[in-house]
Amino acid sequence: MAYTIDQDAARELELYAVNFSESHYNTVGKTLSKFYKQGTFNLDRAIAYIERYLLVPAAKDYKLINGSMATSWNQMFPKPERLVAAESIAHSFVSEFRLGNFWS
Repeated sequence: MAYTIDQDAARELELYAVNFSESHYNTVGKTLSKFYKQGTFNLDRAIAYIERYLLVPAAKDYKLINGSMATSWNQMFPKPERLVAAESIAHSFVSEFRLGNFWS
């Protein structure tokens, strides 16, 4: 049986990370802006970076606020869901960069 990605969980994590983890979001935005301006931006590396430095902290915070004691943060948001959310966020960053909007 194939693993089915929970699109709702991925979207929930994405919205939480973008709206409630402002300091992490801005830090990731600054870093990705730097690489995009230098011309060394790589989408796959950006997705991995977003997953590690934005979505993992957001998932842990979300679990503390909304989760149960019986479920860990990585059970609430398994890696495939985090990667779907990271890809969506990465594409939104790229859209902003192409419009000339960078974090500084």
